[in-house]
Amino acid sequence: MTSIIHFGCPGCGRELATPPDTPVARCQRCAKEARLGLSPALKSGSHVDVCALCGHPDLYVQKDFNRALGLVIVILGCLASVVLFAMREPVLAFGSLVAMALIDLVIYALVPLVTVCYSCHAIYRGFGPNPEHHPFDLELLERYGGRTPRR
Repeated sequence: MTSIIHFGCPGCGRELATPPDTPVARCQRCAKEARLGLSPALKSGSHVDVCALCGHPDLYVQKDFNRALGLVIVILGCLASVVLFAMREPVLAFGSLVAMALIDLVIYALVPLVTVCYSCHAIYRGFGPNPEHHPFDLELLERYGGRTPRR
């Protein structure tokens, strides 16, 4: 998998994507430039040690899965079970819930991890895992300003 850094344009907020060997990324919409501070680990594509955009060392890992699609899968499984319960088919209703859980398990096993910056919310795809980064921690997110990226 190719290593890519995704982040919001500092000028207009549009999502930009750049390979890790590019020191400057330019937005196609507003022509604003974003300078990336690339560490040797980032340049080589081996792992993420600090955020290239804002320089923060606090990053977390999460599965690279579309949350809206995950919600659709859950809703469809629940609706199927409600309809089957209404049709007095409890075995099939529970089967639909089990099928939904199995689909979720398979997706979880197949989807790779991404690294995300707590401060600016830049996303790093295709990099190797860094054992220093842990799953999301709400306390760290609040420390760096919540969901609104710092400017």
